[in-house]
Amino acid sequence: MVSILRDLLELIVETGLNRGANFCEVRYFEERSSSISVENGVAKALSSGIVRGIGVRVIVDGRWGFASTNVVTRESAERTLMDAIGCARSITVHAGEEAKIVEVEPSVDFIRHEVKISPEDVSPEEKVKRVLELEKAARVFSDRVKDVFVNYRDVLTRVITCNSFGTFVEEIAPRMLISCRVIAKEGDNMQEGYERVGNVAGYELIEKISAEDFSLKAAKRAVSLLSAHPPPRGMYTVVVDPKVGGLFIHEAIGHNSEGDLVFSGGSIISDKMGQKVASDIVTIIDDPTREGYGHFTYDHEGVKAKPHTIIRDGVLVSFLHSLESAAKLGGKPEGSARAQSHHYPPIVRMSNTYLAPGDMTLEEILEDIEVGVYLSGSQYGYVESQKGQFTCKVEEAWMIERGELAEHLRDVAISGLTLEALKNIAAVGKDLKIEMPGMCGKSGQSMFVDAGAPHFRIDGIVVGGRR
Repeated sequence: MVSILRDLLELIVETGLNRGANFCEVRYFEERSSSISVENGVAKALSSGIVRGIGVRVIVDGRWGFASTNVVTRESAERTLMDAIGCARSITVHAGEEAKIVEVEPSVDFIRHEVKISPEDVSPEEKVKRVLELEKAARVFSDRVKDVFVNYRDVLTRVITCNSFGTFVEEIAPRMLISCRVIAKEGDNMQEGYERVGNVAGYELIEKISAEDFSLKAAKRAVSLLSAHPPPRGMYTVVVDPKVGGLFIHEAIGHNSEGDLVFSGGSIISDKMGQKVASDIVTIIDDPTREGYGHFTYDHEGVKAKPHTIIRDGVLVSFLHSLESAAKLGGKPEGSARAQSHHYPPIVRMSNTYLAPGDMTLEEILEDIEVGVYLSGSQYGYVESQKGQFTCKVEEAWMIERGELAEHLRDVAISGLTLEALKNIAAVGKDLKIEMPGMCGKSGQSMFVDAGAPHFRIDGIVVGGRR
């Protein structure tokens, strides 16, 4: 199968060049997955499937063309190639807007991420049993727990990238993700607790999870929040935990550093290369090579992944790049272009994005704060990249009084200006955790990512809520 696929992909690349393409890329994509949804002790959904196909991308006389097919045969692949070439030739390009890419050294490699237990070797019945066990632990915790939802998904992706640079790389990667959402209610007061675990791993990840650290933890948080108070409103010094910190780093600076967003004019840091954009103690890294849900070895343009330092000691030093954005911005592609499937062209994406650790303990970060807010657990976030504004909704918080955690708070959100918040980071802990696995949406595509941070302090940020 591998030899047949290689012959087919290389044939399409060669044919593309013979038909007038200046650059040709053929990408084979295969995804095997299974998912389970459990709600209040009942398995509501159980599914599995295989998706496979080929995507073809070309540059013809400075114009991009792309087409895809679900049929992996020579006839279908050749027809898809001609569709991509036809697409390119139908486009009108103005002077200065021609498609261009950086040429990189070709790679030839095969990567398989090994697992201890393949999800395909575990029966659907066994998977459902395990998910039900985790769900039950949360449901029976308290009569104030009204709803429990646990979602499980395993996925095995196989991506082969072949292009006219001479690159032929294949990567097979397994991923596991399980999440638990608990809703507790008392009168009209309804609160939620949420936990998720994910990584590039096999079913052993699910076997290692304990209810105490997963579903029961979410249930305890939801019930505890019923007696918490709404937060004050105003400008506060805040200390954020690794989950809130990871959400902030991903939303506020991660998206702004994506090269395609930069050259399209959608980033607030597009004109700030080499400038001070954060405090001296801020170093932000996107690293697909380290462990996390966003881990991979090659991106979907066949470029080997490397750690990227976006901000070093407060100074903006690089953007994340695809072959195209690197050419347009004068950067270097280091493995940041991925596509959701063969139906999409690769675009610039984050991987494992985090704030580098400092040398302080949490106690040291808190000790000189007279009045502030400690934020824990992330729910969601969004960013207005062009305006430089962000909002993060967090699960729970505590007032800080004279360096100690005091009143428990619920329904808390923070918002502010990205660059102002980065410059106001005044202390960074040493307890880095990357534990925000999930799917990031951009331009209609979803992609595996992760994020994290150590505890850190921001001196002056807007906390939302009512007394």
